[in-house]
Amino acid sequence: MSAEKTTVGASKVVSFEKATREKDRKEPIFSQGLYNWVMFVLSLYTRVRENLKIDYESFVILQVVVSHSLYQINKTGNKTFSELEDQMTKVTQNKKIKNSKLTFASISDVLQLPRETVRRKVLGLSKSGILLGNTENGIKLGPAYKTIYKEFVTQTTLDLSSLIKKWKKSGALEHLLEIDKEINKK
Repeated sequence: MSAEKTTVGASKVVSFEKATREKDRKEPIFSQGLYNWVMFVLSLYTRVRENLKIDYESFVILQVVVSHSLYQINKTGNKTFSELEDQMTKVTQNKKIKNSKLTFASISDVLQLPRETVRRKVLGLSKSGILLGNTENGIKLGPAYKTIYKEFVTQTTLDLSSLIKKWKKSGALEHLLEIDKEINKK
């Protein structure tokens, strides 16, 4: 994953004012949807600190490692929640899942963080067994990730489902799904 994949180009940035102009709708749909989103993010942040007992930067580094693992797993096709749990267990047990090497430098590049910061945070995550890393195999998910997947990912999925239901009920979901068409009309 390169930095370009995570950066929005200047040509893609649209003002909130332009994005929320509609003929039939008023802005409260956007404001309520944004409020629901902010509450989701705040809840996620709090759960990262309280349940995982790690800082948010370490959490984002963990997400890069998870993303790398998912990329490798998805090469063999889409998986259900339980199939993915089984595959993640194999990754954490260092079973044979073909995996290209993930390094401090590659994580640093993706997140635009100093390598030393990434190294220090990966070592901290390694001490708790969430990540494993060595020069031969690179950085991988560790055995403690199985608990994170089972508990934290499940709760995050439920929270996301709740967010989407709130968006659907308020009309914000429909608005979000069609916002690109509205922007392109103008």
